[in-house]
Amino acid sequence: MFEDVRLQGQILMEMATFLGDSYIKPVSIALVIQDLGGTEETFSNVLAKTSQLVHMNDISQYTLSDFKAFYQKLEPELFDGVNDVIIVKILNGLSSMYIDDLYPIAKNITVTYQIDNKIPGI
Repeated sequence: MFEDVRLQGQILMEMATFLGDSYIKPVSIALVIQDLGGTEETFSNVLAKTSQLVHMNDISQYTLSDFKAFYQKLEPELFDGVNDVIIVKILNGLSSMYIDDLYPIAKNITVTYQIDNKIPGI
């Protein structure tokens, strides 16, 4: 029935859009990773390494650029040249679904991103 993986991806993207998916409140981090071309292993690696980073370091002064460099080093083929909004989306998703301690940093990075890019609604 679901033999076409691309169609499955499209189905999931449509469902996420219907549920209000955004960079501020992503519906699924796994879907973001899949959309980038990642795998289940990529998702697990991003989750585990971000959790380690948060719990073993003082990241209170981390910026969007710091996280972007972190992910590019972690998965270069996937994150090289990725748009900043994707990093913000990943941070917000991880902070709301998996890593509570990441929330204040993700929130600060989101607000800074919105101000820097003159995005209304803040």
